[in-house]
Amino acid sequence: MTESTPARRSIVLVALCICTLTVGAVVPMTVGAGDNATIFYFEPSETEADAGETVTLELIASTHGDYVGDGIDRLSATVAYDPDVFSVADVEHGPMLAAGDSDAEVDGAVEIDDEAGTVTIDQERTPSGDGARATETAATITLEVAEDAPSTNETLEITDASAVLISDYPQAVVDREATITVTETSGGDDPVPGFVAPSALIAVGAVLVFAVRRLD
Repeated sequence: MTESTPARRSIVLVALCICTLTVGAVVPMTVGAGDNATIFYFEPSETEADAGETVTLELIASTHGDYVGDGIDRLSATVAYDPDVFSVADVEHGPMLAAGDSDAEVDGAVEIDDEAGTVTIDQERTPSGDGARATETAATITLEVAEDAPSTNETLEITDASAVLISDYPQAVVDREATITVTETSGGDDPVPGFVAPSALIAVGAVLVFAVRRLD
């Protein structure tokens, strides 16, 4: 038996209502998940340094906050490096967490473990206010390259990074590494000014003896 036209119309309307409600619930969640993330990366992402020199990189944190406009008020990141090639010379906290509020300050701490090859940066925004929503420098890191470092391509890796919204909910984190090309310097000590190597003196003496014999 075929259903009546009004009955079929009722079924279609119910199906449309269900689809509309489902899309309405899913779309905000999708948009929120895309916005609710903090990206950590280095600037520059690729650089060069000679053995015995220092190299400076900025750790950038970038976030648009969550889908209701709340920013972050806490972040942390551990940077891993090869301790046979690098050591941490200096770390300076950047203005990222204070963005958007001239009265906000960044309270931070740094823990360096050169034996393990890690430097950990912890920061908090005071007062929290609306939180930070910006792309700015979170920290400036200066590394010293070992004098005996060989020519190599080294990777700086961001591990255990986190960002927390003012609502105490953590954001998703995306991190990107950096590459430092290290160039080995030539070995050996520079000669002392005014000093002539014995081998050079012997060579000069041999030339003089040969010249005298020819004159005889």
